[in-house]
Amino acid sequence: MWRRSSRPLLIVSIAVSLVLGSVAFLFNSSVGLSNSVAVGAVGAAPRVAPPVDNQNHLYVLDGWGGVHPVGASPQLATTTMWPNKDIAYSLALFPDASGGYVLDGWGGLHPVGLAPAADSHVSWPNWIGAREVVMAPWSSTIAPDGYLLDADGGIHPFGGAPPVTGNTVWPGEGIARALVLTSNSTPSAVAGYTLDGFGGVHPFGGARAVFGAAHWDTDIARGLVLLDGGGGLLVSGYTLDYSGGIHAFGAAPAVTPSAQWPGQDMADSMVAWTRAPASSPGGWVLDRHGDIHPWGSAPSLAPSQTWATWDIARGLAGGGSGGGSTERLILDASPLNDGWGAYYNQRDTRWAAASVGSATYPVWKIGCLLSDLAMVYSHFGFGSTTPATIAAHTEWFNPSGAIFNSALRVPGHSTSIVMNPDPSWIAAQVSAGHPVIVGMNLPKGTTHFVVLTGRNGASDYWTNDPWEQNAMHVTFSGDWFTRGPVYEAIVFI
Repeated sequence: MWRRSSRPLLIVSIAVSLVLGSVAFLFNSSVGLSNSVAVGAVGAAPRVAPPVDNQNHLYVLDGWGGVHPVGASPQLATTTMWPNKDIAYSLALFPDASGGYVLDGWGGLHPVGLAPAADSHVSWPNWIGAREVVMAPWSSTIAPDGYLLDADGGIHPFGGAPPVTGNTVWPGEGIARALVLTSNSTPSAVAGYTLDGFGGVHPFGGARAVFGAAHWDTDIARGLVLLDGGGGLLVSGYTLDYSGGIHAFGAAPAVTPSAQWPGQDMADSMVAWTRAPASSPGGWVLDRHGDIHPWGSAPSLAPSQTWATWDIARGLAGGGSGGGSTERLILDASPLNDGWGAYYNQRDTRWAAASVGSATYPVWKIGCLLSDLAMVYSHFGFGSTTPATIAAHTEWFNPSGAIFNSALRVPGHSTSIVMNPDPSWIAAQVSAGHPVIVGMNLPKGTTHFVVLTGRNGASDYWTNDPWEQNAMHVTFSGDWFTRGPVYEAIVFI
C-alpha cells in the first residue's frame, strides 16, 4: 500500500493591485454564496429556481456510503452501501434537494432520494480515480444532469449534460480536489472552476480567471465556494485548507471559521449557506470525524452521526451543492486492546513515519508484517512491544526493509512458516487458539499481511488488519481492498 504524504508551507499569492473598495459597487446587490457560481455571461441563461435553503437540506456522506441528515434536514433514502470498504467519495444533490448521487471511487453513481438511476460512463476498476460529483444548475429528477471530476482533472458529463471545454488536467498527478459550475450555465454553455491540491483555481468553459487565491507548496487545499453575484470585476470566493483555514480571494470579505486544527489534516469539505445575507457570507465546514462547523454568518447545526476515532466523513452536500474528499494517509493515534491483545495500525501517527530498519521506507508504507508481529507479541503478554520497537531492530531487516524469517519469533514460543498453506491447516491452527499471520497477493500486484485472531463460523476468520482503520477483529471475508489469495502463513505456538 504506497501513498504520498506531505507537509504544508503556506505561500499566499500576490493579488492584482486593485483597491477592492472602489470596485465593490460593481457587484450585484443580491450577492449570496453557493457551490455553484455565476461570474460572467456564458450564454443566454434560462432562469432556474435558486437552490433551497440548505441549512434545512444538508447531509454528510460517510466512506461506506451512508447519507446522514444535519440539523432539521429530512432523511434521504440510499441505494448502495459498502460496509467493509471506505469507497464512497462524494455526494451531490439537485437544487431542490429531492435527490442526488453518491459517487464511488471507481466512478460509479448511486441514487439517493428521488433520483433515478444514472451512468457516469466512466469506470476505473483498478484505480481510485473519482474525486467529486456535481449536479448542473438546471438538474432535477427528470433531468439528472451533472459532472464527475476525476483525480487528474478530467470532467465527465452524465445524464444530458454537454461536454465542457478548456479544463486543466494533471495526468498521473491525482491532484484535483474540487469542481464548481457557474449558476448561469445552461445545457448549451457550461462554465466553472476546478481546484487543485495546491490551491490553484482553474477556469473552464469561458469562465474568467481568479486572482488572489491562496497557494501552498504542497497538497492541502480541500474545498472551494464562490460568490454568486455575477457581473463583478473580480471573481470572488473562498478556498478551504486542510487545517480549517478559509481564504478569501477576489473581493470576498474575510470570514472567521469556528474551528481550526493547525498543522492537521482535519478539514474535509466546505459548503456555503444558500440564504446567507448578501453582505455577510457564511456556510459550514465538515471535519473528518463528521462534526459540522459554521463559518461567517451561518447558524450552528447539529450532525446526526459522528465518528470520534475515524477518518470516515467523506463529503458535505446541500441543495445544489456537493463535496468530496479522500482518506487521510496518516491516522490519529487509536490505542485499542482487549483480552486477545493490542491492535496496531501501520498508519498510526505514533510510528507511521519511523524508518523500517536501516531502509528509507517508513512503517506506513511497508510495515504491515512488522505491525502484525507486534500484535502477536502483545497477545503473548509483551505489551511494551509496538510497531516502532519492531522497526527499530535494524538487524531484523534487509536494506529494502524486508523482515528476515529469523526475526519472526516471540520469546518462549515456536514459529512455523508455511508457503502455499492448505486452508484446512490454517483453520486447524486458528481453531487451536494459535495466532496466524497470513500473507496475500493483492490484485494490484502488491502483498499484504494480516493476523487471524479467531474463527468466525465454519468458513471465516476474525482478523486484525494493520492498514484499514480500527480494523480489530473484523471479518476476513467480504469486500475488502486488502484481501487476496493466501500464499504464506506464519503460526505462533
